[in-house]
Amino acid sequence: MKIPGLGCLKGCLFTIVILFVASWLIWKLSPLPEWIGTGKSYWQQIGDIIDTVSGWIGDLGGKSSGQP
Repeated sequence: MKIPGLGCLKGCLFTIVILFVASWLIWKLSPLPEWIGTGKSYWQQIGDIIDTVSGWIGDLGGKSSGQP
């Protein structure tokens, strides 16, 4: 499928999808969850990582978490 002007965008999106699928396969097919020892599923762990990073970025921006 050739879409003019989307060469770089299509390549970047395809790379992101490949990395996401590879990380999921590594999570499912390796003993990584037991090594980490959280007892969380792949999706729960990804959500926790996103929450942690977004809180960290918010703290960098001067927003203090926990205070109104």
